[in-house]
Amino acid sequence: MKAVRCTFLFLAASAFAGESADREAVRHVIARFNLLHERPATLSRDPDLAPLGGLSGQEVSQVYFEAGTVKFITPEVALVDATANQYGSVIGKRSLPAFFVLKREAGEWRVAVMRVGAR
Repeated sequence: MKAVRCTFLFLAASAFAGESADREAVRHVIARFNLLHERPATLSRDPDLAPLGGLSGQEVSQVYFEAGTVKFITPEVALVDATANQYGSVIGKRSLPAFFVLKREAGEWRVAVMRVGAR
């Protein structure tokens, strides 16, 4: 009986460790998404991205995304509640809600959907 309990605890711990590593990998993809020259490498084959052109303007930065809560829908799909931040001399800091859907393709997490301003 002890062996069964130990096996169950070992499996639960290894599943948690795998999810923790995936959570960090997802957060890393969002951080790379902020780097414009690396953004294409973070995208899935057919991404559905909200246009960010409406947020551009003089004296404002690009939009920087900060990952919040990461929820796994399946082992291959993750939802990320994020914040879209933009900085400027007149606006200071502007923050909008954002969310991402990431999916695992060929073992790598990729951005499949990105939306800003709606949850």
